[in-house]
Amino acid sequence: MDEASAFAADGRRAGEERSIVRRGGLLALLLCLLMLGPTHATPGDDHDEMVVDFPQPAAFYQNTTFTLDGDVGYVPSKDLAKLWSFSTETGDLLDHDGLDLPEPGTASNAYLFADDRLAIPGWFPDQGILVADVSDPSDLTKIGVIDLPDDTNVQGQNVAVDDDGATGYVAGFPDDHLYAFNVSTLSLADGDGLALPGNPDRIARAGDRLAMVDTANGRIMVADVSDPSDLALAGTIDLPGHNVLGSDDDIVFAGDGETAFVSTNERVLYSFDVAQLELADPDGVSFGDQGLGLDIAIHGDVVACLSSKGLSFIDVSDPSDMALMADADFGEVLIQGSAQVAFSATGDAVAVPTISPDDLVYTFDVATGEQVAAPFPVSESPNYLTVYQPRNQVGVMCTMGEQIHLIEDLLGTTAYLPLVANRR
Repeated sequence: MDEASAFAADGRRAGEERSIVRRGGLLALLLCLLMLGPTHATPGDDHDEMVVDFPQPAAFYQNTTFTLDGDVGYVPSKDLAKLWSFSTETGDLLDHDGLDLPEPGTASNAYLFADDRLAIPGWFPDQGILVADVSDPSDLTKIGVIDLPDDTNVQGQNVAVDDDGATGYVAGFPDDHLYAFNVSTLSLADGDGLALPGNPDRIARAGDRLAMVDTANGRIMVADVSDPSDLALAGTIDLPGHNVLGSDDDIVFAGDGETAFVSTNERVLYSFDVAQLELADPDGVSFGDQGLGLDIAIHGDVVACLSSKGLSFIDVSDPSDMALMADADFGEVLIQGSAQVAFSATGDAVAVPTISPDDLVYTFDVATGEQVAAPFPVSESPNYLTVYQPRNQVGVMCTMGEQIHLIEDLLGTTAYLPLVANRR
C-alpha cells in the first residue's frame, strides 16, 4: 500500500481567565497593555462546548465542511440528502426538517452569496448549481438549479465568489473547464466555460485573477476573470522538479491580491505571482519530515502548513525568501487528509484536528510551536475546522461522529484587555 493510500485508510477511522480592572487604575493599565501589545490568557482545562446533532441517517462525506454567516451555520448531509441550518449560539438546528436536496444529492459543500443566497454544486439530478434562499434560516427554500454541460462534473469541487456577491466560479472535470455562474439570474455567465490545459481542482480568486491547481501536471493555472462572461486563460506557472498537487492542496492569497501560496504532496510550500505568472521563491520551503502536504492557511506574514503527520509555520514576509519559523509540537499523530488549520483572530495561535491516536483538537502558539492548551477531545474523525468570531470559538466537523463541535476558550484570549468585556 502506498503512503497516500495508507493515510487515507487510517483516516476513516478555560475556564475563562477573567480580568478585574479597578476604575482608578484603568488608564495606567491600558497604557501598559498598549505598550506590550496582544497577550494570551491561559485557558483552563474546562471549555464551554455545544454539540450540533443531526437527524439520522444524516451522515457526512469525509471532506464535508460547514459555512458560517454570523451566528448561523449551513451544512449539507448525504444519506439524508438535505441542507441544514444551525445556531452557533445554542447549537440547535434552526430548520428542523432541513431543505431536501434533489436525488442523488451531493458530496459538495455550501457557499454563501449576497442577498441571502446559497449555492451548492453537484447532482440535481444532473450536474448543476443548486441555489437556495436562506433569508429565513428556520425555513430554507430552493430557488432553482443552474444547469451545467453534460460532460462536466463539479461534485466535490469548491466555489469561489466574486466581489459582486452574485457571480461564482467552479472548475469541472473531466472536461477540464472553468465555469462562471450567476445566482441572481440562475444562469451561466459564460455559457461555454473556459477550456483549461490541465485537470483543475482547488481554486482561489483575488481581484481579476483566479488560480487553480493542475492535478494532471503539478502546476498552477491562472484565469483572467475580469469579465465573467468572457473567461480567459492568463497563463500557467510551472513548479520545479516533480511535484504532485491534489484535492487537499488549497491555494491562499496574501493581502496584496497578487501573491499566492500552495503546498504540494511533497511538503514544499511555493509562492507565486498571478500577475507576473511566475514563482516568487523558485526553491520553495520544505516542511515536516513525514506524510503528504495538506491544507494551508495564511494570516498576515505567516502561512501554517499541515502535513499528514505535522504542522509547520513559515514566515512569508518576503515571498521571494520564505523561511521556516517553527514546527508544532504534536508528538506522534495522524491528521486526516481533508483536515484544515485555522488562525485565531490576531494570528498568534492556531487550531487543528487529529484522528490518531485520538480524535482531538490541538492549539499551538505560532511563534514557538508549543501547545496553548491541553488537546480537546471531540467525536470521531474531525476534519474541517474553523475559528470564528467574536470570541475565537473553534468549530470542527466530525464526519464519522456526524456532529459539529462548537468550543469556546480553547485558544484563550488573544486581544487587548479592554476587549474582555465583549466576551461571554
